[in-house]
Amino acid sequence: MPSFSLSPPSQILTKFKQKPTNSSRPCIVQSVLNLCSQGRIREAVDCLELLPSKGLHLDSKSLAFLIQQCGSYKSVKEGKRVHLYIKLATCWTKPRILLVNNLINMYFKFGDDAQARKLFDKMSVRNLYSWNNMLAGYAKLGMIKPAKKLFDKMPEKDVVSWNTMIIAYARNGYYNNALRFYGLLRNSGLGFNAFSFAGVLSVCVKVKDVGLTRQVHCQVIVSGFPLNVVLLSSVVDAYAKSGEMRDARKLFDEMKGRDILAWTTLVSGYAKWGDLKSARELFDVMPEKNSVSWTALIAGYARHGMGYEALELFTRMVLYRVTPDQFTFSSCLCACASISSLRHGKQIHCCLIRTGFRPNTIVVSSLIDMYSKCANLELGRRVFDLMAYVLLSSIYGSLGKWDAVAKVRKLMNERQVKKQRAVSWVEIGNEMHSFSVSDGSHPLKQEIYLALEQLAGQIEDEAAIT
Repeated sequence: MPSFSLSPPSQILTKFKQKPTNSSRPCIVQSVLNLCSQGRIREAVDCLELLPSKGLHLDSKSLAFLIQQCGSYKSVKEGKRVHLYIKLATCWTKPRILLVNNLINMYFKFGDDAQARKLFDKMSVRNLYSWNNMLAGYAKLGMIKPAKKLFDKMPEKDVVSWNTMIIAYARNGYYNNALRFYGLLRNSGLGFNAFSFAGVLSVCVKVKDVGLTRQVHCQVIVSGFPLNVVLLSSVVDAYAKSGEMRDARKLFDEMKGRDILAWTTLVSGYAKWGDLKSARELFDVMPEKNSVSWTALIAGYARHGMGYEALELFTRMVLYRVTPDQFTFSSCLCACASISSLRHGKQIHCCLIRTGFRPNTIVVSSLIDMYSKCANLELGRRVFDLMAYVLLSSIYGSLGKWDAVAKVRKLMNERQVKKQRAVSWVEIGNEMHSFSVSDGSHPLKQEIYLALEQLAGQIEDEAAIT
């Protein structure tokens, strides 16, 4: 049954039926698909119960689309309901290969490899796509042993099968196996495509073997495949990671088209190897930047002892309203540690708290390291005590182990470890007012937010002048 907060299925469908459509499908069926296309998965699945009463059902193509949407939106409950609908529908007692393949893919997106395998094993007929679909599911979950076992059992393999194994090995650190499979593919006579280079280039990036990178680069050139920006950016990245910045820059300059990935890759390479002048010059002429681009240069400054430059760039990043990520904050904290600036370190820490940012273990470690190097071991210890509990609680929560979450919080209370809520202050009319994130309870909230807007405007004006 639909939730009390939603309209009844019949009312939802009535609204959609009033809209004209060029589809040859019945209006009710089209309405379900419209809901699904809008991401209203729960309502779409709720409306399935109306179809049998009107002598209607979704065709296999429509069901496949609904299954795909359930997987894309990680709608586990709704996905299982669609699966049950298929089981109960009399005309689908033996689901078509198309539907089973989509169900397998959906369950892998849910992380339920057991249910996916159960469906696969029950298939009376499997095509090559079925095998590759199952193989890709194992690969995406990092389940290398089941993937290899399935690969060995495949009655037929194509270049997709081999590419899947090469990339799976590369992403999970089995570099020798990735190279071995790449060699076997090249000698198999099946041919290869541009995706075949993806896995082996990942290996080049990880092992930083310039000789291997040059071999693969030559193979890319003589292969005759269109040299797309993603493939060339991967080669640039492999050269940059190996420290061969001349080769990386030469290939970058020869690229006919460059996207933000190509620019960021080269900036990151220069920054990593200490050529901050070249990195900054390239960064300044980038036609477009994202958070990764900013963080690459900030990390370079922090890594090479240029803490003030890193913090100045971070300030610009915030003023341009580019959202920092975990690595950005970690790099800024390292910058504070490198110049032993407790004041700047506390400001970064306050920024984390005010924005409600949930730090990962790297950021927490950087916080502790910053306070330690700034000679404030007491604050470092407090961060350690608090974050250890918070991270443990978050891990249990993400796994759905709510009993364990309750035990951790009880332990925090017993040991008097408290998570402080973020509070800010603003002065209005010679009086100091405190407020927290998204606080709407203060009687002068309108005046406070107006003062904050004026303050932000002044900061932006000063940044523009400098």
